[in-house]
Amino acid sequence: MTLHPLIEPGWVNAILPELVLCVGGLLLMLLGAFGARLRGITAPLALIVFIVTAWSEKLVLAGTFFGGTYEISGITRIFDITFLLSAILATLFAREYLEREGIEGGEFYALLMWATVGMMMMAKGLDLLIVILGLELLSICIFVLVGYHRRIPVSNEASLKYFLMGAFATGFILYGTALFYGATRSTNFTEMARAFSTADPNNVLLSIAFVLLMSGLGFKLAAAPFHGWAPDVYQGAPSPIAGWLSVAPKAATLIALVRLLSAMLPMLQFSLWMKMIAALSVLSMVIGNAAAIAQRDLKRMLAYSGIAHVGYMLIALLSLRDDSVAAIAVYTITYALMNIGAFGVVSTLAKNQNDPQTLDDIAGLGFRSPFSGLALTVCMFSLSGLPPTAGFIAKFYIFKTAVDSGHLAIAIVGILTSIVSVYYYLRVVYYLYMKEPAEGYAIVPAGGIFATGALAITMIGIFVIGLFPTPLFAMAGAAARALLP
Repeated sequence: MTLHPLIEPGWVNAILPELVLCVGGLLLMLLGAFGARLRGITAPLALIVFIVTAWSEKLVLAGTFFGGTYEISGITRIFDITFLLSAILATLFAREYLEREGIEGGEFYALLMWATVGMMMMAKGLDLLIVILGLELLSICIFVLVGYHRRIPVSNEASLKYFLMGAFATGFILYGTALFYGATRSTNFTEMARAFSTADPNNVLLSIAFVLLMSGLGFKLAAAPFHGWAPDVYQGAPSPIAGWLSVAPKAATLIALVRLLSAMLPMLQFSLWMKMIAALSVLSMVIGNAAAIAQRDLKRMLAYSGIAHVGYMLIALLSLRDDSVAAIAVYTITYALMNIGAFGVVSTLAKNQNDPQTLDDIAGLGFRSPFSGLALTVCMFSLSGLPPTAGFIAKFYIFKTAVDSGHLAIAIVGILTSIVSVYYYLRVVYYLYMKEPAEGYAIVPAGGIFATGALAITMIGIFVIGLFPTPLFAMAGAAARALLP
């Protein structure tokens, strides 16, 4: 009997970015193990690997591979670039942070690379099993990265919390996938779409499967009411990882959710499933912004605001059209710039990492360190959605898709909660420039050339997208049209 593996000509080209990251991670691990004296060059080498991976995206040809389970398209390239941008910024901020804390090693950057591979698999998977495989690769790397500062209790606690709650979330996802398989006889999105075209919208098995899957993916998104882990994990994780964790895994989960919902399109208009997504969106916006107001810890404030931003992005899923998918793609890129930039400034605060980074730590920072103060101000303006920043453009298009598709009430909730968020974002700016530090208590950011370069990238990106959004939206729109049926 002749076996024909499910690989097509050009399969190596299809996974070229993933191969570069896997090999790069292995080399950095070996360098850390056998070249202890060369640890100082691990960050530059990691940056080179990420840049080469981004360049290799140009060489990858569009198509479907591995028996119709892996797709390369314009939208996957956009999300790949988002993942790589997030990893590059995290690497730049981590270089001096890890050196200052005495924990720098090649394994840190290797885990970041392998986590990026997992996210790429989630974005490109046309089968729920491929998505879950990528999700588990990502989750394992996150467990270790969150607890990477292993000498401080708060980091170990954060890692354990994510591990235990993540295990439950994975169980929900696997059980939901099993029920979907039982109802549709496939885990492939294309085959599932055929089954959904004739399925009964009131099928109890399908409804239970959807609820379980949304519960698990809601945990990965940190959407309310599955958000309980986020503030504690972000507070305990190394600040560069907290910033990366707040953006990249959410982007991967969103594109996987877009693929799943696009397979369900034939029956979505007849089912009540979209009301669950609408409820998650409203809860996330309301709870995230309300809880963020009460926070004085910067990382916890950004964690709760991240819950609110997930709510904004879920609005676009209510109308699964090319413009809404494009709005999600642009929002994730914008969110990567402004949120990782904000966490990056926090990572430069040289203080005991067991202690919270509070508003008092940045009192007067705008005068002690003008560049860091300016960068954090720009990030806060963009997160609050003030023009002419990228955050304003991203929110505008998200709300526009909701209004155009008839979801006016949810758009109004989003606008009102976004207005509320201006208070706690501008409170940070108030402390930067209008609050004097306590006597004898003035932390000066310890950022070096890597962190400074990362902050420059975030500020430039925020203003470029804010002032010239048309090319990015045109590219995202064309990619989205090729994704949706």
